[in-house]
Amino acid sequence: MVDLIKFYLESVWLSDYILATKFIRIKKEGGFEYFKADPDKISFLSKDSSAKKTGHLLKNEIVIQQENLAKKLSYQNKFISFKRKENQKEGRFSVCQNLRKDFIRIKNLNPFDDLNYLNFVEIIEMYADEFEIERERFWRAKITQVELGVNVQFNMNIASIIKNVSRMKGMENTLRIGNTVNFKNQKYEVAIYDKLEREAQQNEVFKDANKVRRRHLVKKMAKHNSIVRIELRVKRVSQFNRASIKSKIRTLESIRKSFDLLGKELYKLFVNISFVDEISPDISRNLVRSQLDSKNVSAFNEYLQFLGLKSFGFVRFVDFAYPILNTNIRNSYIEKLQNIYNQYKGNNDYVRKEFQRKVSSKINKLIEASISSSN
Repeated sequence: MVDLIKFYLESVWLSDYILATKFIRIKKEGGFEYFKADPDKISFLSKDSSAKKTGHLLKNEIVIQQENLAKKLSYQNKFISFKRKENQKEGRFSVCQNLRKDFIRIKNLNPFDDLNYLNFVEIIEMYADEFEIERERFWRAKITQVELGVNVQFNMNIASIIKNVSRMKGMENTLRIGNTVNFKNQKYEVAIYDKLEREAQQNEVFKDANKVRRRHLVKKMAKHNSIVRIELRVKRVSQFNRASIKSKIRTLESIRKSFDLLGKELYKLFVNISFVDEISPDISRNLVRSQLDSKNVSAFNEYLQFLGLKSFGFVRFVDFAYPILNTNIRNSYIEKLQNIYNQYKGNNDYVRKEFQRKVSSKINKLIEASISSSN
């Protein structure tokens, strides 16, 4: 479940050897020293074996190419850093990494795998051991930013899913770009997007194929299949306002101890996403006629609303109307329209039900070991 995460530990002592073999001092400023880790010197992040060999070198054999390394680190959007006062041994140790991708790279796993409980514990303790920080203490690191989510596979193309996504309860804004839908408010956001497309862009699938061949294989796979990622993105844990989740993401230890409960709370959050049935065929005219027969005017009005929404496009109408509707009635109004629209579709609410079933199944699979370990 855990993807990107940012956390820190205060009053950490790193040995001179760890600083020399895995870090470079970036600058001195305002009475502080700033160090940044070289990913090529981290044994489980390095793309070659040089990091593992570094541990066998004597101190006077370690040579760091300062200028080249500083240039390389300036382009890293993830980091491992250390900051301390000059002439002091202890300081703040900070990490901002994508744990899921780290673990996949280390274990050579499928790029669509998610971290289960045992995976999460293993990768955190690998970090602790790498920097020679006591595991028990490392688990007490405070989290400032985190992304939690799952990848779910469907036997339908991505467009059939994304165009059915309507709104999300409690979210102020909806942004749609291509095969991505972002629900946002001031405290957090929830994203649904095409994971197959994202991994293909990053050359994480069909790695042995050339660019043209890879594009062909992805297109063929995506014709009748899709891999959708749904994730919660919390930029600042301190400002996050969902208490049922916030209490479980304050520290690394709180995630470990509440892994199963956290998964269940994520599911409760994700089911707030509403769907409109854009892919099923309309129910037959005869069935419509039988439903309207001897009914009052309101039934006919609802059918007219359905025809109008179908012509205009339900999602398009919602994106148009939501920002300008009265805030006191817009959620109930949109929900009413959604129910009217879905009742005239032949496979009512199929995508929503399938989405919720698959998300629930995936989360339950990831938290299994956590439940077993707590018994």
